[in-house]
Amino acid sequence: MGLADWMTVGIGDGMYNQVDPTDSRWVYNTQEFGRPARYDQQTRTRKIIAPTRPAGQPLLRFNWVAPIRLSPHNPKTLYAGAQVLFRSRDRGDHWEEISPDLTSNDAAKISPPGAAIQHCTIVTISESPATAGVIWVGTDDGKVQLTKDAGGGWTDVTANLARAGGPEDAWVTRVLASRANAATAYVSKSRLRQDDFRPFLYKTTDYGATWTSVAGNLPKRAINVIFEDYQNPDLLFVGNDAGVYVTIDGGTRWFAMKANMPTVPVNDLIIHPRESDLVVGTYGRGIWITNITVLRELNDAVLDEDIHFFSVPARSRRTEGAIGGYRLLGDRQLVTPNEPNGFTFTYYLREQPQGKTTITISAAGGATLRTLEGTSKIGINRVAVQLGGFNFQQPPDGDTRMRPPGELCEISPGEYDITLKVGERKLTQKTRVLP
Repeated sequence: MGLADWMTVGIGDGMYNQVDPTDSRWVYNTQEFGRPARYDQQTRTRKIIAPTRPAGQPLLRFNWVAPIRLSPHNPKTLYAGAQVLFRSRDRGDHWEEISPDLTSNDAAKISPPGAAIQHCTIVTISESPATAGVIWVGTDDGKVQLTKDAGGGWTDVTANLARAGGPEDAWVTRVLASRANAATAYVSKSRLRQDDFRPFLYKTTDYGATWTSVAGNLPKRAINVIFEDYQNPDLLFVGNDAGVYVTIDGGTRWFAMKANMPTVPVNDLIIHPRESDLVVGTYGRGIWITNITVLRELNDAVLDEDIHFFSVPARSRRTEGAIGGYRLLGDRQLVTPNEPNGFTFTYYLREQPQGKTTITISAAGGATLRTLEGTSKIGINRVAVQLGGFNFQQPPDGDTRMRPPGELCEISPGEYDITLKVGERKLTQKTRVLP
């Protein structure tokens, strides 16, 4: 992938970007001073859709990184945050205020009109994917507020959070409504600006009445973002100024996601709903992507097994290389590698095995197509293999060893058996090559 594969869709200090999941023609983004815009990918035009107030009313305060969010229930509905929450039901053409001032509205913290940096502003918004109208809001002056009726009434749960250890003066870096149920949400806070680097991360299961810390053994680094897996609510990811951390037990134990991931501030996380890829937005080192399918399957029972062969998701062959002039650029422009155009076989070894580890690819119930040797290290092992030739690719876990190409073997769409042999043990998974 090179620079020619990217397109600019906003201007200024680009901040939030939201793509309509039902019609990718529409892209929404913000820039400094809270100026949301709607970009039309069909006509390649961009329209400012910033909410305003009539003359004579108090001026709106927008954070430099002002949030904009699409409703998970209706992509025509947008939310934007100033000191109040705005809602648009027509893609930003018209706005309505659906809250009072949700900040502390502390005059001592508020900059004069026209100042570049405003305080006492909304910085994070999340509507429950489980129930429409349940909306969480967090502010830069520590407030966490909730409405259960789409703005009809609001509850300030900041004091409840403080009783669990979340400082009232700490910047709310993220509110995240759980997909599991409407009563569950996560909040991360930061006192980085007060030289306090403790991780503040909390979960509620009763609409903010009570909170429990899920920071576990996270390092002494302020948390920037929290994200919950779509399929497994115990699988959580956080980004801090040292990288990405993951828990498979809802926050009791956290582990650094290393491999080739650099030590870098991570400001945003999202999981692609189709590809099961964790997409990581960093400060200064670009975007990083890794597949988290294996982590959904990983738990204490798996870790207690001597050998575990993870399921192999179905894949379709990616068509590449025949169209476009990017191959003519040589090394004149930045390019980054794509994921392997094929399968990645993943298995767990509790102990160092005796003898070789092999993987056999067979037609479903039929002839063996290929047998290849895998790695035998303690822990998670990955072997990537190319569709349409089964040439080995560089593994995606940072292992820089390149394996030699094997005998070409064209693979057509259909079902296949994948057999992992470790010593005398054999484990089999089924997979499919999609049309």
